[in-house]
Amino acid sequence: MSLNFTNALFISDIHLTENRPDCVRAFFDFIEWVPASTEALFILGDFFEYWLGDDINSELSEQVANALSQLAKQKSVQIFYMAGNRDFALGEHYCKLCSMSWLEDGTLATIDGLKVYLSHGDLFCTDDKSYQRFRKIIRHPVVLFLLRRSPKAYRKNLAAKLRAKSKQKYQQNPTFIDVTNSAISHTFKQSQCDLIIHGHTHMADIHVHNYKPQQLRMVLGDWDQVGWYGSIEQQQPQLTQFSIENPSF
Repeated sequence: MSLNFTNALFISDIHLTENRPDCVRAFFDFIEWVPASTEALFILGDFFEYWLGDDINSELSEQVANALSQLAKQKSVQIFYMAGNRDFALGEHYCKLCSMSWLEDGTLATIDGLKVYLSHGDLFCTDDKSYQRFRKIIRHPVVLFLLRRSPKAYRKNLAAKLRAKSKQKYQQNPTFIDVTNSAISHTFKQSQCDLIIHGHTHMADIHVHNYKPQQLRMVLGDWDQVGWYGSIEQQQPQLTQFSIENPSF
């Protein structure tokens, strides 16, 4: 798949859940706002607080699918989804309901003339070796196949345990959730990209790296008290912050 766009928007770590109606409302407001000039919307993981499988529907998941489908249909926006560490069980069936295309972590795209490397960001957190081992196992196609067909009660229990463990680990050592310089350096050198865009760390910022002139990294923020979206204007990454309670785009 060749991805080449002039105007694109980037979001991640929205963590949609019925327990945060304010974030849900802000997301729908954002989707309604997306300018008609936008060619593509990239959702780079942790779209939902957790995803137990495409066979477990909810009113929220149906509303989200309808909103994204309308965006694709009415404004001809191409929508792309990349799995995060919370919603890695989201599959092709739900993607089709949302009119969005699945992207592998590490996909390259050309945006406004820049070569852009897209990632959720958890693969860059290489200091957390136990998580990287777990990720490799849980993302294996055979394991995912079995997980998606396991009893729903088991999946709900597993999701609760994983969230609790993640919270505990972060409280014990917050640095584990940040990326490592070695992982970023390796990615720039291997991909020869101009810009890396990722989420996961909830540390919204734009970083300048000196591996070659104008190699930049845009970290998308999470949606909590404020929300974030990224864009590229005149070949420069831009981060925009807005209030979740009273979003103004």
